[in-house]
Amino acid sequence: MSNPVIPAADLVMEGSQIVSLRTAGVGETRGRVVDLSGRYVMPTLINPHVHIGYMRDGVGDPAHYSKDNVLDHLRRFAYYGVSVVQSLGTDREGTELDLRDQQRAGSLDDPELSTLLTAGTGLVAPTPGSSNGSARFATDVVNEVTDPDSARAVVRKLAADRVDVIKFWIDSRGGSKVKMPPAVYRAIIDQAHKERLRVIAHIYDLEDAKGVIRAGADGTAHLVRDPGHDDELISLLLERDAFVFTSLGIQRAAVVGPALLDDPFLAETVPDSARSFLRERMKTASTAQLGHLRRVYETLRREVAAFSSAGVRLVLSADTGVAAQFPGFAEHFELESMVDAGMRPLGAINSGTEQSARVLGIGRERGTLAPGKRADFLVLDADPLADIRNTRRIRDVYLGGHRLDRPAMRSTWTG
Repeated sequence: MSNPVIPAADLVMEGSQIVSLRTAGVGETRGRVVDLSGRYVMPTLINPHVHIGYMRDGVGDPAHYSKDNVLDHLRRFAYYGVSVVQSLGTDREGTELDLRDQQRAGSLDDPELSTLLTAGTGLVAPTPGSSNGSARFATDVVNEVTDPDSARAVVRKLAADRVDVIKFWIDSRGGSKVKMPPAVYRAIIDQAHKERLRVIAHIYDLEDAKGVIRAGADGTAHLVRDPGHDDELISLLLERDAFVFTSLGIQRAAVVGPALLDDPFLAETVPDSARSFLRERMKTASTAQLGHLRRVYETLRREVAAFSSAGVRLVLSADTGVAAQFPGFAEHFELESMVDAGMRPLGAINSGTEQSARVLGIGRERGTLAPGKRADFLVLDADPLADIRNTRRIRDVYLGGHRLDRPAMRSTWTG
């Protein structure tokens, strides 16, 4: 594991790439030099698990979805130093695919947007007489599949649309929805690999996690909640070199409670009126609901500690855009949650930079600070290896060598 945080140096750039990292004031002169004296520099964060376009002022709803809202979220990610995000299965009307293609072609040449990847629309089993078990705000846009043949046909269609990954859901939502049968998800995984696409499975239950990993899924979008992990699952993950997305923040937000909304770091992009509304709404949660979420969080904490100790590939995942997972802020809160669960700051940051870049297949260009890599980095006023919350002490954000005008960006959201 490389050290992602570098203190008191000069970073030399040429165009959009890093030329070198050197002792301050010493060495080559070509290129642009960023003086990092008294500062710390780390790679920008990369989050492979977001649901963008639905949240407005902390409320997620299909009525809020629009191209402009997707772009606004990409700008918020960039503001907080999250340079790449992957929309995981809840796209509408091809919007994310279209924006991704515009970014790649250079026709959407806005340096203050995070780079977008996407799974397009995910796959799920139908529930007769009711909505399916996918994300509640996107049940009308995901692909309902009933048998292996229909599943393969959808995967072929998604591959033709050039999605970056395949996502499917296995979740009974507390016993209220139909789960996808093993024969169907095996067909999804097999066809996706024939199309040279990675596959990510949304699971909550232990046996489902084991089933998808045995079938060849590249990773899971969540840790196991019911009843938690066991040694066999750890062995399977290690044997198959499968990754696990952390997705801790939603549960930990319930533990932190309304105080989460008082964070000055969040106030930089979410106005007082929205945070006051959400604060009151959070207070209406019942004792039983809060107790359940706290128990789930403790299960996930134990799981992260065990996986980290065993060497399982843990990857930062904020499940951004769901509940109180605000774009950009959620990724830093996820880092804090990972450390709260027992990971060292170095490991948590590596999971959200080098490891997440590897999962997305962009490790050659992004995820670490090295000559030839894209110049995506955070300049911090304090060492995040000493305190993970120091990732929030952002002096500057650079994307592709471009220094973001964060005060101007901030004023568009909070005035």
